[in-house]
Amino acid sequence: MNRMPSMPMRLTSSRRSLLQRTALLGAGVAGLSTLGGPLSMPAAAQDPVEISMMGWGSPLEKDNVDKGLQVFQEQNPDISVEWIHIPDAADQQIALKTAIAGGNAPDVFWSTPFRDFVALGANMDVTDRLMADPVLGAPDYFLQPQETERATVNGKWFGIGSCWVAPHIYYNADLLAEAGIDPPSPDPANAWTFDEFRDYGRQLTFDSEGRHPGDAGFDLNNVSQWGVSWPTYDIPLAAAIYSNGGYTWGTDYTAGFGSPEALQAIQAIADLTNVDQIAPVPSVLEQMGMSGWQALANGRVAIIIDGSWALQDIAKLEFNYGCAVLPVFQEPATVLLAHSHCISSTTEHPDEAWKLLAYLSSNDYQLGLIKVGLWLPSHTSLLTPDGIASWMTEGVHPEGYDLIVTDYVKNYGHNLFYPAGYAEANALITAALDPVWVGDQTAEEALVASGALEEINAHLVEQQALMADV
Repeated sequence: MNRMPSMPMRLTSSRRSLLQRTALLGAGVAGLSTLGGPLSMPAAAQDPVEISMMGWGSPLEKDNVDKGLQVFQEQNPDISVEWIHIPDAADQQIALKTAIAGGNAPDVFWSTPFRDFVALGANMDVTDRLMADPVLGAPDYFLQPQETERATVNGKWFGIGSCWVAPHIYYNADLLAEAGIDPPSPDPANAWTFDEFRDYGRQLTFDSEGRHPGDAGFDLNNVSQWGVSWPTYDIPLAAAIYSNGGYTWGTDYTAGFGSPEALQAIQAIADLTNVDQIAPVPSVLEQMGMSGWQALANGRVAIIIDGSWALQDIAKLEFNYGCAVLPVFQEPATVLLAHSHCISSTTEHPDEAWKLLAYLSSNDYQLGLIKVGLWLPSHTSLLTPDGIASWMTEGVHPEGYDLIVTDYVKNYGHNLFYPAGYAEANALITAALDPVWVGDQTAEEALVASGALEEINAHLVEQQALMADV
């Protein structure tokens, strides 16, 4: 993708510099008036109202957001947007909390998980504006009930989701063909079972002598090709848990990781590395100096699980890839998430901020980021045949990808609920599970016997109390 031309000056100029110029202009006019009496001047065009937006994203994502903001400003010449871009999401969330604490919150901001900011009182309630909007307020505009589950607290809308993203399978089609394996399907009705996924993973894993796991002499320290990679961070792990009939974080502020369904799914993912020997530990890929995407393209891994957002980058690696739904434990399932676009409760320009938020929730804006493979639609009009035709892009979306976006996401996608206090709770879960991924403890030992879940649930009870009066 070619980088866009330089942004107009008003997109990147700071609010402070705008105010300084305005103050100096005012001082100059006042001086002329005192020297020469009443001054008659022709009416000047009013300067645009400047609002700010803080978010994050890779260089490719930033390019597409830049393009969208240019269109918004062309359509709204009375509004200038200062786009405060911070590449890393975690760094952006820290900067955002710092700005809020200092009384300098951006007018519009990206947040995930947004309930942490609702708990701080940082989000404007946009319920009335949303319901009055003839487009966004239509009951069938957003994919439901997932959007309402994501964007509301106590029945009030404190933001709008940017899009949906979801984990699914990516595979190197040439490697599967060489092994004589038919590729997995993008149709949830024809998804592989987890047992099939594991069996194919064994066939696709071999050492430098061509031996597979379970064969005599298989050399785990000299693997030429790994069969699968299922990352163990919160999002792909949650998808496995939901497919096995469990959940991660409940709307009642409980942690579901200690249920039999969750423990079984967690253990199955850990066993891919420690028992089945078909998946590398993440450090192996790091030692290779490559990401999961690069390992897939380079033939070091045949199948990876990753988020739909990876498609934008994978499409640029120039290899024969395909996409499919996740393997099934008990039922087809994936998890849905994405950052929310929110308006600051302290904005001095609520009308202009709402115009920007409404634009960020429009088909026009969302289409640009869907076409390049970064986002999935959250608007029902983009799930119709005409809607799909407007974004399916040759060279990006492989054959059958429309089934992932429509049938799979719509009917089997679970909103990944993020409670207030999620960052701390997830850090506790991550630390508790570290011994599981290297085979030192079972999932039950690490989460239940250790008492980790008791600590996590106590934290969630405290956070739930903070949300009661929102």
